[in-house]
Amino acid sequence: MSVRNSLFFLILFPLAAWAQAPGSLGDQLHLLETNDWVIFGRTTDMKGNPLGSVTVRVDVGVGMGSVRALKTNLRGEFRTEFTFDANMTKRLTVKLVATKSGYTEAHEITEFGVADKTSGIELVLRELTENPDQLPMATLVGTLAPRLRQDAAKGSGAEAGRKEKEFARGCEELIDRHDAVRAVPLLSKGVGRAPSCVECRLLLTLALFQAGSWAGANRQLDEAAKLNDAAASKRPEPALIAGVLEAWRGETSRSAGFLQKALEIDPNSVLALQEMGRVLTAQKNWEAADRYLEKALRAGASDEARLLRVRALLEEGDIDEAGREMDQYTAGRDMKALPYEARALYIHVKDRLSLEPYAKVKSVLTESPQDLMKAMPELEGIRMASNQDELKVVLEKVGEGVESFFENFPNTVSREQVHQERLGKNGKVARERDQGFQYLLLARTDKWGLGIEEQRATAQGERATLGGYDEGLMLTAGFVSVSLFFHPAYQDGAGFRHLGRQSVDGKDLYVIAFAQNPQTARTEERFSTDEGSALILIQGLAWIDPTTFQIVRLRTDLLAPQSKVRLQRQTTEIHFKEVSFKEVATAFWLPQEVSVTVDWRGRVYRNWHRYSEFKLFNVETKEERKALLLPAPPDKRK
Repeated sequence: MSVRNSLFFLILFPLAAWAQAPGSLGDQLHLLETNDWVIFGRTTDMKGNPLGSVTVRVDVGVGMGSVRALKTNLRGEFRTEFTFDANMTKRLTVKLVATKSGYTEAHEITEFGVADKTSGIELVLRELTENPDQLPMATLVGTLAPRLRQDAAKGSGAEAGRKEKEFARGCEELIDRHDAVRAVPLLSKGVGRAPSCVECRLLLTLALFQAGSWAGANRQLDEAAKLNDAAASKRPEPALIAGVLEAWRGETSRSAGFLQKALEIDPNSVLALQEMGRVLTAQKNWEAADRYLEKALRAGASDEARLLRVRALLEEGDIDEAGREMDQYTAGRDMKALPYEARALYIHVKDRLSLEPYAKVKSVLTESPQDLMKAMPELEGIRMASNQDELKVVLEKVGEGVESFFENFPNTVSREQVHQERLGKNGKVARERDQGFQYLLLARTDKWGLGIEEQRATAQGERATLGGYDEGLMLTAGFVSVSLFFHPAYQDGAGFRHLGRQSVDGKDLYVIAFAQNPQTARTEERFSTDEGSALILIQGLAWIDPTTFQIVRLRTDLLAPQSKVRLQRQTTEIHFKEVSFKEVATAFWLPQEVSVTVDWRGRVYRNWHRYSEFKLFNVETKEERKALLLPAPPDKRK
């Protein structure tokens, strides 16, 4: 806000005076001094990103015309100006409320004097739907506020007496009635009368945060931290609250630093232990997260800490302990009443436990060369490697290429031809069908992670699905993302073995075997039928160009038959082709031919897919074929 002093001459002309004494105008001249108050600022989200189209209500409380509704621009900026009689407005109290659909209201109150320097006002809006991976605001306030009220009430002396009334009423509003907006002015008065009360400032901090006044809350938190640092007996809450705030902003490293400071003050702070475990989980430091969360649970942490530990244990590969923790969480609970995240985690844990028998299965990582070539005739002519010295470098190079593929992949459309067969018990084709589609490959940018969405459409742009299921044929899709096994973020979910070199189509290729690890598998495939579904684990072979480290051919098989759904075999063979687009400098290796063979319930199913005529799927294509964006990928049924 900036203030300008202005001089205006106000000339009054009473009609009678003008007629009788035109020469006496000097006696009618009065001087009116005004102040121009320029109020400006910006609106942001929790991470400091600007929020446009926010409605900002500005109330300066000085009579008529003192309330205005503004709209922020795309940079989140707002600005307005008020002019008032200087004799009436030596100071200005500015109340701002920012609103935007999908966000909680932001509130700020700021006072300015005539001599104050220009300063902007920042309004921070938090999303209405809280991130399930972050500590809820209500939990922070509900956990810390009661103890702070209790300790603040123990104060003695004149200062305690001065703040007692406002403090008690403010605490009632915040803790008992859950009305942070009404609590703020009461707690503010208490702080004003007892400025050295650390607990009072922390309670006001929590109320301000919950009321949407992030700037005000930060000011109070800074003051509380200074008082706390100077105190002989320190409290963990200032550092703890700062750590949670940084976690909300996505600054996990800064958050961990504050939480560590809180734990140095109080090593048994349940909430600090839990939140350190949460931050380490976000940093994917699973082992350290497990240690902190286990300690938090021993100290009496809530079930939220137990769910966090389940996640850490799953990533560590300790499936049995994850199952025990999950059982403790669900004991005596109605499964239907559990939060969505808890139900999803429960199903995930049970699925992972069902994979434990795979741990004792022989795979391409352990089988002898003779058994491998007997099971996979395409290995004929391979020169077996005498050691694994080259494996590390090959995995690093292939991983770099796969990572680049998923980071830079453009949306594409191609022609897909599909041939489906079901064999009879005599081995002959009992039923077959041919179909053709436009095949979309769409880069995924959502929070669910890596991968490519694959969708089908007709030549006219109408959404389509692979037919034949009602005729007893198999439905297949989802081949572009198979290379994720080699992505750096997923390699720890499988084991790898350098089998050797093999000459294929005139090129001497690396042959790398891989098999998913039941304890650490990071990609999962589900086999679904009308009678149920089951997770399956995969093993396979990849043929890799030693000059480009591109996967040119890939075969996957079941790690073991899945008796639950009577699935004996699932073999997928993919031949990749280098595809270039004139609009993009980088070439991409995409499936050209795919075959899938499945032995289910004693019957054999085979599908062939062939892809050609690759083109970029750009804005112009979307305008011509809007329907192509509508369908979701069909369920994979084999």
